[in-house]
Amino acid sequence: MKAQSSSRVLNLLRASQQAEQSGAPLSPALFQSAVLNRSFIIKHRLRLDEVDDFDRDRFAATKIVFPIDPGNLGLGGKSVFIDQRGFEPMLADVVGIRDFSGSPDLHLLRELDRIPSFDPFVFREWMTRIGRTVDARYFDLMPSLISGMEGFVLEEINVLVSMSLSGAADNSAVLRLARKMLASKYDHDLTPLQITLRMSPQEFQDGIFGWKGLLYYKWLSRRIASELPSMLRGLVTIRPRTHLTSEQAETAAVLTRQIAATVMGYHQSIQANIGTYDSSYNRLTRHQDPNGFREFLMRAPQLFIEMGDLVSMLEHTTGFWRFRSKDIHPQRFMGNDYLELLGDLRDGLGVTIETSAGHR
Repeated sequence: MKAQSSSRVLNLLRASQQAEQSGAPLSPALFQSAVLNRSFIIKHRLRLDEVDDFDRDRFAATKIVFPIDPGNLGLGGKSVFIDQRGFEPMLADVVGIRDFSGSPDLHLLRELDRIPSFDPFVFREWMTRIGRTVDARYFDLMPSLISGMEGFVLEEINVLVSMSLSGAADNSAVLRLARKMLASKYDHDLTPLQITLRMSPQEFQDGIFGWKGLLYYKWLSRRIASELPSMLRGLVTIRPRTHLTSEQAETAAVLTRQIAATVMGYHQSIQANIGTYDSSYNRLTRHQDPNGFREFLMRAPQLFIEMGDLVSMLEHTTGFWRFRSKDIHPQRFMGNDYLELLGDLRDGLGVTIETSAGHR
């Protein structure tokens, strides 16, 4: 078990340990249960033998891992998937609560199951959307992430904000309103834009939430896209020079094709979602037609979920590749190790030998 956080891992143990070391308890903590507050919550791609643990078809699930020894993560831990069969009694047994039904912690776990990833920006926005106030240290928002994200979004929404101010405001007014759109809490200065788009307050708030999430993933997808070519080339470059049978080479070729096709399929789906947004936004800002953008905002919360799933999948894949491939030397790489690496990449993308690449 590894201790780092990522878009797929919410490391609550680290947050609790850091709070203890600093002498400043988390306030408020994410969960009421102290056991849950020292767990790992992980976005997990289900293996074939795990799919049957659920009453409905799903390809991914959220796993809660409880370390056996927080001081030695190598010992592993107990785990349970949110809403697998028997989930509530299994969880109640681990956390030591007799009846977990109706618990605020149970409700929050199901919200965490719905969130597409644990990127700090997305996680913070989701908690605000469901009305939860938690300690800011859970979000671990780096200044570079904040400035990079803010700069990108400000550039994206500048035209729209100027329109909502009737084009008569100076740059400081545009910047002030744009930052209010970026803020986690709704500001009534945005009401004129809501009225222009003919949306109810709740529709508008949900739409803005989804829009901000989609813009975050649009920003993040640019970095990920820049890493895909080198990863796909690397799949071939690290192929063992020796210690590879003809049968292993044939299997490796199949796996490599599946990985490449699936990665490109996910990337194309991301670009299609971005294209839907760009088209709607251009209709509004260039042609003063709010209908298309209104339709986009109505769909934005669901598009945000879809984009989050796709982007976090590719982010996990490129990160996994960087970690596993950095010390590989083709001259000393064995065929079995090569196939294991390719198999792990394929499984992480949700592809099986029988599954057509690009479909999940």
